[in-house]
Amino acid sequence: GESAERQRLSERFGRVVDNWYAIMSRTKRLTAFTRSYSQAAVIFPYVLVAPAYFADKIQLGGMMQTGSAFDSVQTALSFFVSIYRTMAEWQAVVARLDGFEMAIASARADATGPGSIVAVTSAGSNSIDLRQLLIRLPNGTPLVAADDFSIHSHERILVTGPSGAGKSTLFRAIAGVWPFGSGSVAVPAKTTLMMLPQRPYFPVGPLQDAIAYPAPGGAFSAGRVNDALTSVGLPLLTERLDEEAHWNRMLSLGEQQRLGLARALLHAPQYLFLDEATASLDETSEAALYRLLEGKLPDTTIVSIGHRSTLTAFHQRNVALVREGDRFALQNRGENVSVKS
Repeated sequence: GESAERQRLSERFGRVVDNWYAIMSRTKRLTAFTRSYSQAAVIFPYVLVAPAYFADKIQLGGMMQTGSAFDSVQTALSFFVSIYRTMAEWQAVVARLDGFEMAIASARADATGPGSIVAVTSAGSNSIDLRQLLIRLPNGTPLVAADDFSIHSHERILVTGPSGAGKSTLFRAIAGVWPFGSGSVAVPAKTTLMMLPQRPYFPVGPLQDAIAYPAPGGAFSAGRVNDALTSVGLPLLTERLDEEAHWNRMLSLGEQQRLGLARALLHAPQYLFLDEATASLDETSEAALYRLLEGKLPDTTIVSIGHRSTLTAFHQRNVALVREGDRFALQNRGENVSVKS
């Protein structure tokens, strides 16, 4: 695949290289003009008055005064010639900042405009309520509909559905990071939520800080971090807490998912959303980790996205995204009689 990759990279970076050559060509022409102009301006007044000097019509001092006066006038009149490069750089910076500001304003308008999902803080409630929620794609296409759906405290809910149905997007809407759509998501006041995607994010730095994220470094003692790592099956990492690395590249996806669950154990959120957070593990390891979460986080509401039928045993309620016309609807599939522990 080397030749194919080389061609693809050439296509992607070809415009960058062409732009660099265009900048160099423009810089060369600009430098040639400005330098030539500056050098010519030095000798130009002396060329003009030299005949008068050699004809003894003016003295040497007069010729020098003429050169000095011409230099003053030339400096004043050539302001834009000498400042052109700085003005061009300033204009490019302003254009980039203006585009950045417009992008921020557009995103803010999408998140707070009339056609967006409203995040509501509900006082005195112990459940997350979805009311007349319709999640759309950025182009306006309907994706997921959920009306009068509640996630009650201490529940274990399994969300299933075909790939591309919008399960992850539903989680993003609940988290408040997906504004496209209508309806509202009511979250209890002072409630802590944690989202664990299939590929967790770990900042570059010491392992202990990467696990503690989004808490600041040092928020959890080394003993607590070691206990969490051992519990999720990563005892060998306890000796590397101070090692700085790009952990998303250093660890396998399965190890990253175990590390994400260790983060959940440390933070102990009131609501934990697992977006296929154990999909890269074998079924035996996955079952062990779910039993671990149930034992270590008894007061945490867990909502999982998964495709394996074995996950049903670890959840009290099953809900599914079912196709209804041009969108998927969130429907209850019933409660499990028994849950493994």
